[in-house]
This record gives sequence, C-alpha cells and structure tokens, in this order.
Amino acid sequence: MQYILGIDNGGSDIKCALFDVEGKELASASAYVKIDTPEPGFTQRDPEEVWKANVKVIREVLGKSKIATEDIASIGLTAYGNGLVFTDEQIRPVYPIIVSTDDRAERLCQRFKEEGIERKLFPYTRQTLWSAQPAVLLPWFKENDREVLERCRWILSMKDYLRYRLTGNVNSELTEASSTSLFNQDTRAYDIELFRILGIEDCFEKFPMILESTAIGGYVTKRASEETGLKEGTPLAAGYFDIDANALASGILKDDELCLIAGTWSINEFLIRDATSDYDKRTNTATISYADGYYLMEDSTPTSAGNFSWYIEKIISGYGRNLSREQIYDMCNRMVEEKKPEDSDVIFVPYLFASAGDPGARGAFLNMSAADDDASLVRAIYEGVVFSSVHHVYNLKRPLSSFRIAKLSGGITNSEVWSQMMADALQITIQTVSGSQIGAKGAAIGAGVACGLFSDLKEGVEKMVKQGKEYKPQKEYADIYRRKYKRYETALKAVDLLGKESR
Repeated sequence: MQYILGIDNGGSDIKCALFDVEGKELASASAYVKIDTPEPGFTQRDPEEVWKANVKVIREVLGKSKIATEDIASIGLTAYGNGLVFTDEQIRPVYPIIVSTDDRAERLCQRFKEEGIERKLFPYTRQTLWSAQPAVLLPWFKENDREVLERCRWILSMKDYLRYRLTGNVNSELTEASSTSLFNQDTRAYDIELFRILGIEDCFEKFPMILESTAIGGYVTKRASEETGLKEGTPLAAGYFDIDANALASGILKDDELCLIAGTWSINEFLIRDATSDYDKRTNTATISYADGYYLMEDSTPTSAGNFSWYIEKIISGYGRNLSREQIYDMCNRMVEEKKPEDSDVIFVPYLFASAGDPGARGAFLNMSAADDDASLVRAIYEGVVFSSVHHVYNLKRPLSSFRIAKLSGGITNSEVWSQMMADALQITIQTVSGSQIGAKGAAIGAGVACGLFSDLKEGVEKMVKQGKEYKPQKEYADIYRRKYKRYETALKAVDLLGKESR
C-alpha cells in the first residue's frame, strides 16, 4: 500500500494528515503557532517556531499511523496565500514571517486605489489590491523599512519557505504566484512592468522560478529527514494556494459547483473559463486555478468561524471552565437549535479580525434587548458567520440559480445546525465532504498526480474525495433569513460608518 502526506500551513493552525490512495485519512495532527502583533495591523510569526510546528505535526502523524515511511509515495503542500517570507542568500529569514491577515499596508492599499495604480495593474492581474499582497507589502517596506529589502535575497511565500526547509530548493508555485498582483495572467509569469508601476523593480529578481502545481518541487533532504522522520529522497509536489487545495478536496471540477469554505476565512469561489481584464467590468479576484483552462473566481475575508472561536475563548471559557471544547460546541449547537431564527433579532457583525467593508470597521452585537440571553448571542454569531458567506456569494455577481450545488468545508461543517443554516440562508443544497483535514487532502491529491499515482486530478478526485452529509434548504425559512440578512446588511453599513469616523 502506498500513502500520500498532506501538509497545510494555515493562518490559525498548522496541520498534517496521511491518506491512502482511496482518500481514507489514517492520521492527522495540528499545532498552533502564536501570531505576534507588535504594532496595530501587524500579524507575523517566528520562522523557527513555524518550522518546529511543522516538524511536530509530521512526526506526530508518522507516529500515529505506524506506517513505514518508505511507503509514502509523495508529499503535498498547501498554505495561506500572500503574506511574505524574506530570506538572505542562505535562505535564512531576515524578518518574521508575515501572515495573510496582516493589515499594516492598508493605507497604502487605499492610496493605490485613489491614485489609479490599481487600475493600471488590473489588465495584467485581473485583481484588485488588498493589504497582505506582496504588491502592496513590498512598497510598504520600501517606504517604511527599506533595510529589510536590502538584506533580502529571496522573497517567498509560506509554502515556498516550507518547501525549501524540506528539500533545499527555492521556487514559487503557479496558483499562489497568480494571487500576488505581481503576476501576468496572460503570460503566466511575474511581469517586470507590474513591478515598475509599483516602483519596486529592484525586487523582481528576488522572486524565484515558478513551478506548475503538480510538478515535483524537490526531494526530502538528509537534514529534513533527520528532523521530521520522513524518508530521505521522498518527492514533494510544488503544491497549491490553500483556496485551490480546499476547492480541489471538495471535488470542485466543474463551473456549476459553488465552493464555500468557512474556517478562519470566509472563502467563496467558483471555476470560470475567462476573467475580464477591463477594470470597469471587474467583479472579483481571479487567480490561475488547479483545473486546467480555468480561473478561480473568489471573494473572501477573515470574517468566518474564527469569530466563534473568539467567543469561546474569551467569553464562554470564563464560565465553562469545567467543560471540554467539544462539550462547549455541543452546548452551543443545542442553544442555537432551540432558539428558532424568528425568536431572536440580535445581529452579529463578524469583523473581529478584519472587515468586508470599510477597513476601520470592527465587530459588533446590535439590536439587543433585555429579553436576549446566551442563546440569542450564540445564534447571532452563527448567523453572522453564515451571512458573511451570503454577502460574499452575492459579491461574486453570479446568480445562485446557475449553481447546481454548493460544497461546504471548514469548521462550521462540524455542526449540523450550522451547516443547515447555510443551506437555509442561501436556499441551495449544501454538500459537505468527509475528513477533518480538507486542505491537506487537496494538497495530497496534487501530490498523487505529481508522483504518478493518479493520471490526472479527475482521477485523484474520483478516488480520494468522499461526500459527507447533504443539507437540503428548508423553504419555510427562506423569507425569515432573507429579512434577517437585509438587517445584517444594514448593520454592516452602521459599522462601516463608525469605521470611517475612527480614522
């Protein structure tokens, strides 16, 4: 029997899972790496702590599975996109790893929109700018911390850096490179003209060669083998941007399937054959996808289930110290199930980590009364996270009726009541997929193609992706959630107004 290892470096946890060629998850592990916020808007991690966490989860999975490491045919990688890792000539980081939730360059991002720079970039990139993209972060460093750029030889993504630590090779990867706004979607390469428009042409040579996602990105070195327990010489696939890995592991291979990911980020996406290069006709962010001949059209923000994790850690844990995390989840699910949607008018705006509107907008509970209780607040959080996905789906500018089905993954799929709420709010059939580590599985499917276990991604999906539960929309709730969503949009305008006044 041969196996595939998948490694997923997320913005919250670092995860690893081992799969057989039929998609069965044999073992998994996760580790949390603290995010440092030395200044407002900064989110970064210590590079060695990140590497140690990867070593830990790999060793833990190998120990749990008890398989012979020579039976691992290939390793797949995925990670959050954008952010940055700056290294010197010896690939030693010269600055903390910048995570994709970093917002230090928000004002610069806004300036680029106002000055028309975003408009100049768009025909090449098919993307609008956001603050954690290299296209915005690099000009920020040029203006605020030029020494980092001077000390830097290579500019990598999180996944690129992990691939280097495992193989000794320095490369970029296609799906993630295409999300940087430094990449020409027509030539499928970094474009010096984009660097010139941004005034960072000196950085062009600091980006390594781009690999196709299912190309072999290197082989486990002796040093990495000694640290991780992996067999020296095991091949690694180049890997995927995490939005691609999650969609692939959800079985999305056609343009009539909507992909919803509700974890730390609310990621909402679909495959499309063409993406406009006309700035005035733009809809959403387009990147080169894992599926040949398709773009991945996406709308997302970190406004999802991470907000519920905050409520558990900061509020519920204070009075539920004797409860396990699983017991707390069960308690919350029961409260939401018992509190019917028509029985609570509390609105929660899930902007604790970032906003989907004005950059200065923050999270809020609104429309509360003395009759409200814990169940009202928990239901409001569940609904706020669902409505965040609804908001993004509407932003995709494509009729819901054009999708045959929606595939849902992420933390909310652990809750049947929450998953059903998504189906009811969108009034579309929701399918979940089996397995706890969806991103790692997507990376593993690509790695299976890279090493020849699968002839192509279609075969990999057919063998490894298993359907989980299906949730049919309850039509009796359609009008109720439609009215509640309308109030939610009004609440977004209110916090956007507060955000403007705070700046």
